[in-house]
Amino acid sequence: MKAKFIGWLLIVFGILIVVFSNKIVFPGLERIVGIETIVGKENVVYQSDGSYLFTNPGAMAKWIFSVAAIGIAVSLIGILILLWSKKRNQR
Repeated sequence: MKAKFIGWLLIVFGILIVVFSNKIVFPGLERIVGIETIVGKENVVYQSDGSYLFTNPGAMAKWIFSVAAIGIAVSLIGILILLWSKKRNQR
């Protein structure tokens, strides 16, 4: 019963990571590690109003896909836990 709950929780959590990676997860990650770390210091151009532009969209896409891949991996682990608990209950 506990494994089933954990499996479903991981599936939902992983899906939420994928769905909200661009709007919530990535901006949070950006605040934690900094935009210079994500796209490279030489690729960040700061504006006079405090905002910034980055000139390496490939690096940004790599980070976004990495976050989404982590969400998919978390969901797959949840599915594996569900399959394992189902197999265990059949014995």
